[in-house]
Amino acid sequence: MIKLSELNWGFLEIIYLILVFIIGFVITYAIMPYIIKIMKRKGYVGIDIHKNSKPEIPESGGLGILIGFSLTAIILTLLFPSFINEILIFTLTVILSGIIGFLDDRIRLRSRYKVMLTIFTGSIIFLSNIYGLISIDSPTIPYLGKLRLTVIYPFLAPIIVAVFANTVNMLEGYNGEGSGTSLIALIFLLICSIIWDSTEGLLFTVISLAVIIPFFIFNKFPSKIFPGDVGTLSLGAMFAGIALFGALEAAVFCALLVQVFNSFYILYSVKGFIESKDIQEKKADIILLENNYIKASDQKDAALTLPRLILVKGTLKEPNLVNNFFILAIIAGIFSILTTLFMKWTIGRLDMMILLTFLLVSGVLVILMMYIFKRIRGIIILMTILIIAGYLLLIAIKTFIMPISFVDINIFGIIIPTNILISLIIVFPCLILWYYISIKYFWTQIGKMPID
Repeated sequence: MIKLSELNWGFLEIIYLILVFIIGFVITYAIMPYIIKIMKRKGYVGIDIHKNSKPEIPESGGLGILIGFSLTAIILTLLFPSFINEILIFTLTVILSGIIGFLDDRIRLRSRYKVMLTIFTGSIIFLSNIYGLISIDSPTIPYLGKLRLTVIYPFLAPIIVAVFANTVNMLEGYNGEGSGTSLIALIFLLICSIIWDSTEGLLFTVISLAVIIPFFIFNKFPSKIFPGDVGTLSLGAMFAGIALFGALEAAVFCALLVQVFNSFYILYSVKGFIESKDIQEKKADIILLENNYIKASDQKDAALTLPRLILVKGTLKEPNLVNNFFILAIIAGIFSILTTLFMKWTIGRLDMMILLTFLLVSGVLVILMMYIFKRIRGIIILMTILIIAGYLLLIAIKTFIMPISFVDINIFGIIIPTNILISLIIVFPCLILWYYISIKYFWTQIGKMPID
């Protein structure tokens, strides 16, 4: 990561960024009507299953995202030539993820093949780092600071790309749901990039926002086009790139808490990666009523998903259901900013009063949203518990584990800090406990479902 403060950027660079955003927006917005026509003509359509009229909607709209993104990346390279390697590798990762998604849209790849292929896509970042084309820093974690994973961390890059790509891919199925929550996450990550002083984070969030906003306009209710896997896997790769290039791993994880929660529930209930269209075919989590209201399934073998959890308190129409996701995404975004401020404070570049002030303000905002949006109050509490428990666990590791002088582990010349390895071992039981609490809460809510 290159720090913004080290570049001495001025008014001209700000104009360049605005220009990149405008060009990306205009290109993508202009392309989308043609993508819609092409998909219709080729018969690449899907049924909008959450409407009784069952309209046929063009699919694979993520092609518009890919085309707009690629053309905008060229402009970004011309205006910021010193970042040509980073932009090129980031763009290739997104494009290849999109190609895998398009293949899946057409021939329905098995989930394990899709995961393997996205891992292969992420290997571009790993190889580029090995050959010195780019530099991937060890992650910075609140309280712990920058981890000593210089050698081993790039090996994890392909897995990070695969995880983010497939996690984002699993939160899709309602008009504007996936693109809208991703848009909100990107807005907050733009703020995080500025706070963290990350040039790559800023560049890549700007170019991502430039193509996601116009796509969302066509994808929101009533949707004129669906993203398809070509869109969702591309989006996931964008988040992975922002995390790795921008050294914003912790912030991106928090910004995608909605996607993370949904994927955890699905993985638990179906024992693997599965998309919303497959859920409806095999383990339907919701039931569409005659008046276009949607209710949660009360069947025990139905998939556990966030939509089902939100709907256990009563029926909703599709736009109202998606709005609840947007609120959750905003809260996740607040947590991402808070985490970034903790990271900044950890490395000694933030005054404690600023951190405490934001902590107070964000706490009030979260409580206010819990009061207004009662339907998702339990989910907000679970998200808050996860974040607070995570902070407390990091403090405990910093206090009791990191000060101990262990002998580092050497595996074929790769040095693994023993302190960090022990910390990871401690984290897993805590995640399993939180996971158990989340699942327990889900089934408790299912048991309280009102009878319509």
